Amino acid sequence: MNKSMRSKRKKKPTAMKSGGERSERKPSKQTAKKPSTPAASERAPKSKPKSNGITCREQQEPSKNEKKTSKGGSKEMWTGEETAKKMVASGFFNNNTISGTFKDLPTLKPPLDSCPCFKNNLQKVRAPDCPIPDDKLIKLTHAPDNFICASKVTVPEYNRTVILTQVPDVSNAQNIEDFWRMIFQENVASVVIAVMPLESSVTLQQIFPLLNGTYSNHGKMFLNNKKVESAVAVTSYTLEILPDGCSNSLFTTVYHLHNWRQKRGLEQVGDLVNTLEKVLKTNEVTFNVNLGLPDILFFQNTVFMSMNGTGRAGTMLALFTAMAQVQKGKEVNPKETMEKLRAERCGVVDNAEQYGTVHKAMAVWFKNKSNSEEIQKIA
Repeated sequence: MNKSMRSKRKKKPTAMKSGGERSERKPSKQTAKKPSTPAASERAPKSKPKSNGITCREQQEPSKNEKKTSKGGSKEMWTGEETAKKMVASGFFNNNTISGTFKDLPTLKPPLDSCPCFKNNLQKVRAPDCPIPDDKLIKLTHAPDNFICASKVTVPEYNRTVILTQVPDVSNAQNIEDFWRMIFQENVASVVIAVMPLESSVTLQQIFPLLNGTYSNHGKMFLNNKKVESAVAVTSYTLEILPDGCSNSLFTTVYHLHNWRQKRGLEQVGDLVNTLEKVLKTNEVTFNVNLGLPDILFFQNTVFMSMNGTGRAGTMLALFTAMAQVQKGKEVNPKETMEKLRAERCGVVDNAEQYGTVHKAMAVWFKNKSNSEEIQKIA
């Protein structure tokens, strides 16, 4: 082969493209055209997220568990398939068992002498009958004396942080600033809110910007709405969160379930199931750092919020816990699971109707994930 032919076969090196610039404190036209984070705006759907040499494997190819269909068009085997079948066979969805289990659940509260911070801030608490021990309260590193009615909960089979919190008292601007400071501090990727419009005279507009492309400042916390998506009973907001004096922003998705009445169960659970499944998927992301090096896990955390931070938030927590267990191939013992959760946060799940919502949602989730005839027969 002569030199001219060899030279033609040589590929021209491609120039490396530089990442987009970080967005400014106030959104501009340049920011909208070149999004600086993985939450790319709709104006630039083909832009790649800034990675600093780290490539997200989930963005390159779907995981084995996420492939919905095989070559023949049928569903791939779900990791929780066998566990789901065992739970159906054991009577998990039996109405008499469900109501009997709830009646037998303990309602013990922690002693007030273990909750001095909670006791001293009752004016900020929406559910004073559900005290939180000091060792479970979220403490702000920049202002440890600022009280937030939010508690960390240890979830079985889940090694990230889950936080239950009430809607902050919007009459005091400091409470809203502290709430977003907590979201940033705890590296929260997902916030799921279950409140009705104008419930207790609170609007979400008072807490964060609701329109795509708008922003707001709460004290020293800057919030920028990057994206809004709506379904029948849930609206999701992608927010950029940046504290004053900090160069690295956090992107958090806020899911608002807006048809769930206080002290009641949820009739239509489809959007709730889909939302919690998204939270399960996005809170553990695998990154391939460099070729030849092992993968690492980048953990992000979750907040469940309702007006009091116990009933509907606790119901979502119970459902989320059950889903996480099944995904790991572990059967759910409803009584044991609820006892553990109530030991972490008293008042979780207000009543039998909300407890029934957990089982109703689990039935819908099982049917969505499996083609098994016995699972599809769940009432």
